[in-house]
Amino acid sequence: MIYQLDKRDYYKIKKLLQTPDQKNDLTLNSIINGMNRGTLYVDNPQAPKTALIDVTGIISLFIGDATNQKFIEALPDFLNHQLKTDTYESCGGTCFLTVATDEAWEQTLEKVLADRVYETDEELYYRFNPESFTSLKETYNPLPDHYHVRKMDREVIEKDSDGILSEVLEEVWYSLEDFYTHGLGYCVTKGNEVVSACFSCCVFENRHEISVETYDEQHMNKGLATLVCSAYLEHCMKEGLTPLWSTLKTNPESKHLAEKLGFEFESKRKTFEFEWSS
Repeated sequence: MIYQLDKRDYYKIKKLLQTPDQKNDLTLNSIINGMNRGTLYVDNPQAPKTALIDVTGIISLFIGDATNQKFIEALPDFLNHQLKTDTYESCGGTCFLTVATDEAWEQTLEKVLADRVYETDEELYYRFNPESFTSLKETYNPLPDHYHVRKMDREVIEKDSDGILSEVLEEVWYSLEDFYTHGLGYCVTKGNEVVSACFSCCVFENRHEISVETYDEQHMNKGLATLVCSAYLEHCMKEGLTPLWSTLKTNPESKHLAEKLGFEFESKRKTFEFEWSS
């Protein structure tokens, strides 16, 4: 059996962070410490040896004993039923995407998914170079007429008539109050419409994972994502925050934007993805 862990017991899996990469992983720490939304599933709620961390139906991470037969034998049925249902109910998701947190889990996942049709990719992780950003931002095109960059504070979010900002924030934060207290974000508006945003989707200590989105195709290719991220990064530099960027290898637009903003490739992990059957 695989069990959903009560949020009050999330601390129990801290000991499962075994490798330096896992102990330093921003996403894992933000969820385990209750900062950002995520659901934990374990082999034993009282004394977990293996855990699956599901990031709001977006991506899953495995930690702990990758040879735990009790967990591994229950995993295929769990994926087909409980996680499939939980993912759809939480965000309408129809696919499973996981990042192998170490080589042991990579090997285990290859065996568990052997009978499925799945695709592999690589999650790329970038570190921020402030000096490169400072030099590169001199080359950015100016903000087009009628567009404005604004900090995502309470007033801006409450005046967002379409509710775009509150919707995307509440996917990864337990409440808007938590975001106001611990997060950071900037958005681009045109009139009363929010057209692009850059915000913290995971936070642990002074490290912030960036999420950037443009919400309508008619506003794309205007440099808005670059400029809204630039405002976010300038705030990070001023406040001593460490911004982090990750993206799939098969997302050239995101890789290009990261490099344009002064981020430098640091490491990568293998990913597995498949569509759940209807």
